[in-house]
Amino acid sequence: MNLVNGKILNDNEAHDALERLGELVLEARFSAPPSAETVIAACEKLGAMGAEFIPLLVKGGLSRERAEAEIELARSMLSREKLEARLKLELGALEAEFTPIDSPVPVRHSLAPLGTLLHIAAGNAEGLPAFSVIEGLLTGNVNILKPPSNDGGLSAILLSRLVSVEPSLKNRIFVFDIPSSDTAKMRKLAAVSDAVVVWGGDEAVRGARLLASPDTAIIEWGHKLSFCYASGEVSEAELLGVCRNICETEQLYCSSCQGIFLDTEDEAELFAFAERFADILERAAADATSAYGKRVRAQKTLEMRTLELEGSEKGMRIIKRKGCAVIAENKTALEPSLMFRTPWVRPLPRNRILKTLIPYKSRLQTASLICPQRDSEALSELLIRSGVVRLCAAERMSEAYCGVPHDGCMPLSRYVRIVSGELS
Repeated sequence: MNLVNGKILNDNEAHDALERLGELVLEARFSAPPSAETVIAACEKLGAMGAEFIPLLVKGGLSRERAEAEIELARSMLSREKLEARLKLELGALEAEFTPIDSPVPVRHSLAPLGTLLHIAAGNAEGLPAFSVIEGLLTGNVNILKPPSNDGGLSAILLSRLVSVEPSLKNRIFVFDIPSSDTAKMRKLAAVSDAVVVWGGDEAVRGARLLASPDTAIIEWGHKLSFCYASGEVSEAELLGVCRNICETEQLYCSSCQGIFLDTEDEAELFAFAERFADILERAAADATSAYGKRVRAQKTLEMRTLELEGSEKGMRIIKRKGCAVIAENKTALEPSLMFRTPWVRPLPRNRILKTLIPYKSRLQTASLICPQRDSEALSELLIRSGVVRLCAAERMSEAYCGVPHDGCMPLSRYVRIVSGELS
């Protein structure tokens, strides 16, 4: 589904619009960008319309309970209170008037949009593509969205509703439902952009770099990996927090716990811990409603069977429980899990944390740390030195607070430039 100037277009109409995209973008940039207040007011109205999007999310494969939770989260993220707080927290400190210590001339630092952003979105979180565009609008940019292949038109519908409540935004939002494999059309999108905002893994980033010219910035978000590090005596309550994150997120997010590194070199201790963890995960899975259906579970069963056949010769132990499984193996690599409640448990003695994790420094995001209080500071410092950008309790790994850095950066600050001007 395509969106140009507030209108949903079929593929033929979108093709014609793509041919004159440069003119459309230039026309939009001739006009003053909407104020942040205009965008915030529109977002607040969009958030109030949330209930009408629940059927779309259910049609896309979410359970109704999960769809309602996603809508409530979106309403919170789009609230005036949070958007205003984000602008203040993320951009407020960048604007200033002062007299430099080495010059008698006072100056003003003000913010200006980068210009035009091309958002190449990932499909691991419902509504994320549209929210990426909203961040671009808040910072005054023209926005072009290439939605993920599994989007199902959701992004175009959400953004068309946004335009319907605030028509002044219509010439600053474009959605082109183009396959990533159509490099000719993708290059046309990149050619009119000042920056490509790419959500995804190595292949997505590599593809964005091939599309963009050397004078086009690449702003990378994800895919990142998150995990738990456990040392010493670990209580059931602490492991339950890990399990809740795994079940509630289905391990789909960059901040989802993919597995547990255990501070040990003893294989017997590793497997005993994995058995205990599997029991707790099973209880957590029984209390959590799955957002995904039989098709996903069938695919996971097939992947698990393949892993069993391959892993039998590698010292791997797959501990199956109802609705979940734990994969214990004596290797230290940081890798994605099979997702959908299949975490791994691997050994990582504390004296090897830096050596093991530093090679993954560009992929690290959130870590939860379970350890005695006396070890907390030292282990936290090791994880930070390795490249981890967030430390928190396991049950809050995927909970965002207002103003949380994203992958170690303030997102809105990457969509603006600081303009220095002399004051008379």
